[in-house]
This record gives sequence, structure tokens and C-alpha cells, in this order.
Amino acid sequence: MNSLKLLFVLLITISIAKAQAVKFSSDQPEAGTKVSFTYDPAGTALKDQENITCRLYTFYSTANPVGKAIDLVKDGSIYKGEFNSADSTTLIGLRFSNDDDFDGYILQFTKQSKVLPETYLNEGNLLGLNGRYYLGIPLDQPRGLALYKKAFELKPELKEKNLQSYLSLELQVDQETGTTLINENLSRLSKIENPSEKDLSLSLNLYNQLKKEAEADSVGKIILNKYPNGKYAYNEAFRDFYKEADPLVREQKATELISKFNLNDGTEENADKLSMINSLLASSFSEAQNNEKFEFYANKIDDKLTRASLYNQNAWPSAEENRNVDFASKISKESLDLVEQAKNDEVPTRFSNRDEYIKNLNSTYGMYADTYALLLYRQGNFKDALAMQEKAIANFTREDPEILTRRVIYLVKNAEYEKAFNEAERLTKEGMGSDTLKSELKDLYVILKKEGSFETYWAGVENIAKEKKNAELMQKMINITAPAFSLNNLKGEKVSLSDFKGKMVVLDYWATWCGPCIASFPGMQKAIAKYADNPNVVFLFVNTWEDLEGRETKVDEFITKNKYSFNVLYDTPNVKDPDTFDVVSAYKVSGIPTKFFIDGEGNIRYKSVGFSGSDDGVVKEIDALVDLLVKK
Repeated sequence: MNSLKLLFVLLITISIAKAQAVKFSSDQPEAGTKVSFTYDPAGTALKDQENITCRLYTFYSTANPVGKAIDLVKDGSIYKGEFNSADSTTLIGLRFSNDDDFDGYILQFTKQSKVLPETYLNEGNLLGLNGRYYLGIPLDQPRGLALYKKAFELKPELKEKNLQSYLSLELQVDQETGTTLINENLSRLSKIENPSEKDLSLSLNLYNQLKKEAEADSVGKIILNKYPNGKYAYNEAFRDFYKEADPLVREQKATELISKFNLNDGTEENADKLSMINSLLASSFSEAQNNEKFEFYANKIDDKLTRASLYNQNAWPSAEENRNVDFASKISKESLDLVEQAKNDEVPTRFSNRDEYIKNLNSTYGMYADTYALLLYRQGNFKDALAMQEKAIANFTREDPEILTRRVIYLVKNAEYEKAFNEAERLTKEGMGSDTLKSELKDLYVILKKEGSFETYWAGVENIAKEKKNAELMQKMINITAPAFSLNNLKGEKVSLSDFKGKMVVLDYWATWCGPCIASFPGMQKAIAKYADNPNVVFLFVNTWEDLEGRETKVDEFITKNKYSFNVLYDTPNVKDPDTFDVVSAYKVSGIPTKFFIDGEGNIRYKSVGFSGSDDGVVKEIDALVDLLVKK
């Protein structure tokens, strides 16, 4: 059997396997037609899960997809959806998800009943390089590489346009073969008498793939000298501008950047660059509490939603920290006005229809209304704060514990004590309790002259919440042997999983660049303090996917600065591919933060992905798992 026939058989086999969970109205629909589908999460990572959402990624002639949400209709245990494809659609990906897990699928499209070479190319890119990022699917790099080669065989000119990604995949599949091919192409490029910026940029990127920093730097200098106003020169100048912390110096660098690269020429590409520059300048002056300069640069941004986002991003820290409140309240209100105005605008192409666009705007309005309500509260305007918070909640598609907790606080400030008590009690019983809600309930218990002791009442409420949480966790419990590891920690000590037999291990994967990881750490520190005297609960923090240059210094400074008492382990870079790390790969982690809860027998019993959004939520999840996994 030749390679193309073998590939065809493999694709058919995988298509049949996938069809068990997703059934499309056509297995290979014609581009330009409507496609409907059903999804049965039974047997997938999303079995028994609530709040399943779907995102559609449409691929055209290149591997850069356009993403948008798809509305799902639930019929019993089955989800139904549909979407329209364009005449130029080559491939789509569907990503089903809840807060923690993902389940992805790929569907080929045909043109006049034929699968286009671009379809194979895009599928190869997903399976070999980007499928985990877009769809949450495991990579199959050998199969992805085979699809690239099929595309090139059918349409040879695609190879030059996609040479860098193809060679990257060759290198990851077989380092020796990939290195040889990259060196052959570097040799070919070096012989071009008058290389274009594109040729030189390709050489630079190929040297980077081989980790040849000196050669890459040398080519970079050639590009800057030969094409001082080119794309590479702009990216380097923008990077320098972006890293600048001083707002006045950053402003001067922006002026030079705009002048040198003629960004005021009115083209759409440069207009987008100007918008980004003005947004960053506005944010710099916002941090410096220079309101006049903030408004000056914010007003240069024409797009309503971009400006609204900028206003909210800079109003929220003021709301949280109770500073510059009057100005923050002003721009927060403007963010809401801009969202309302955008509802009359033409529907952007990333949305399939006006209803979807309006739904997205309503969700955005809810998020910004929460900011404005908190600012009104800071200003002592409790009545309007409550009214605005009600709008925020009405526009949210799910119950957010922090937003609902703020409503309880505003209810109390408006002397709506009974309503506040009932809501705080409901939230706590539903597993959204917190120290704040407990404090509010304690005060309300006295105000409302409730009978009996608060401690007895609270124990009953907390027990209901605990039973509910335990029942939810039991449905998600797994039982998989945890891969063994032995890693060095911050102190240089060797730490192995086998050291903790008989104990519950909380294994937390993180990196210094990961925002949600860092946001979850105050909650993790609370949990460590809570279980400091329990010898059967162990916390390990595996630093992974970190830039190796200056890694230990960076990690040590971060932990020391924040006064965390974490036992940090260093995941080891893979010998063959230093861009991947051994232990995180063994645990098949697709995103961080991810926590694994390992029982005393060395089995993974629970997996938690992402950050719940509150310190209390982090601690309560750990509390529940300690109850379930630690022997009393």
C-alpha cells in the first residue's frame, strides 16, 4: 500500500472514531453549505458536565483561522448546533468545553466534491502544531507531517509559503532529518545574491529553530541594516517601546516609532498599529494617574469596543484599590455608553449574525457594569451601585461568585437585610461561599434577630455546601497511575513522587509568565497554611514551560518577593526537544495552571484546570478533596 493510500485509510479510521461523539449532517460537506451537527459528550472528557459551550474555528487558504461561538441547543443528553460555511472554507474545527476540559473535532470541506490541498495543509497544521491550542486535541505530529507532504504533492507551490512551519514539524518528528533539511535550506538561502527581507527573516527563524543564537543575531543585524524600515525593524522598535516602563520615555519612543515607520499613512494595517500604540500609552499614563494624558491617547482610538475595553481595563484597578475613583467612574460609565452605541454598528465578520453579536455585547456590558457598580459603591452611591450590579448579573451568562457577593454587600448597604441574608445563604449552600459572605451572614444574623447561635446555623449551612461539593467532585473523580518523577527543587534537593507514599499530593503546574497561575497563588498559600500541621497533605509546585535563560533566578526572585512557602520543583527540558518539558508532557497537560490530586497509592484521583477566580474557591476545592482522599 503506498503512503497516500495508507494516509487515506488512517483518516477514514479516525473520522469514524470521532463520529461516535460528533455527527455532522455530512462527513465531507461542500464549501458554502450549511452544516448541522449533534454532540454526545458521553465517553468524552466532558461527560456528565454542565455548561458545555462550543467554538467554531474556520480555516480558509491559510492556517490562521477565524473563531466564533456557536449556540448549542440541548435535547436530553445531546447537544445540537449548526453553522454556515463560506465558499472558501477548507476546514473547520469544533471545540467543546466547560471551565476545565476540552473536546475537539475536525471536519474537511470539499470544492466540487474534491478535497483541496489547502485542506490537507490546514489539517496537518492542526494535528502537528496547533491543534492543542485551538481545539484542545492531542497532537499527532507524524500524521500531521504526512498531511503536509500530501498537500505539497498535490500543490507544490504551497511548500514555499509554508516552509517554516513544515520544517519545524520535520524537526519535531525527527531531529536528525529536520536538522538536515533546515541546514539545506539555510545553505540555499545564503546563496541568493540579493535576498529579500522575507528570505532573510526565514533564515533568522530557521537559525532560531536550531538554537543557533549567534547566527540568528547576525542575520538580524543584516536585516536591520538592509531594510531599516521593514517589518523586522518595526517589530524590534515596537518591542523596545513595549518594554519601556516610564510613560514619558515610552511616549517619546512612540513618537519616533510613528515617524520612522510612517504609521499615519491611513492604511488599515498601520491604523491597527496606531491603535495598539495609543492603547499602551493611555495605560501607561493611567498607571501614573495622569488622567489628562490618558484621555488624550484614549480619544485617538476610533473603534468603540477597543476604547471601551481600554476604559474598563484601567477603571477596574482603581475600583479594586479605591484610588482615583471619580475619574475611574467617569471612564467606566463611558465604557458602558460605547458598548450600547456599538449595538447599532455593522456586525463584524467574526460573528455569524446580529443576534450572536448582540449576545456578545450584552456579556461585555455585564462585565463593565460590574466595574461601574463597584466604583459607585466606592463613591458612596449605594442605591445606584445596587441597580447597576443587577444589570451586570442580568447580562452574565453564568453565576460568578464574586459578582454575586458584591450584590449581597450592596443589598446590605441599601438596608435590604432579608434579601441579602437569603442570597448569602443560597450562595454559600451552592458552594460559592467565602469569608466575606460568612462575615455578612454573621452580621445579618444579629440584625435580623435570628434564633439560636450563629455557630450552629453556620455549621449546618457549611455542611450542606460541603456535601454538594463532595458530590460534584465524586462525579469527576478518576483513577489513573501518576507518572513517576524525580526533580530538583529550589534548594537543589532531589524530590520524587515516591517520597510521599501514603500522603495526598497536590501537584500544581505553573510558570512565571502565566497570569492565572499567579492569580491562584494567594489561595494556594492559604491552603498551605491551613494544612501546615497535617503531615498527610503535600503541596508541590512544578515550574514548567519556562524560558530557560535565567530561569532559576527568575523563579527564586518571584517566590521570595511574594513570600510564598512553596516547594518549587524544576521540570526538566526534553533532551531531544528543549522546547518541551518531561514531566508536564508525561502528565499530558495542555494548559496551565493545572493541578493534579494524587492519593496515597500514587494514583491521580482528580484534575483541576485553570483558576476559579477566588482564593476561597481554591481553598474550598482542596478542602473537599482532602475530605475525600486523606485517610482519617
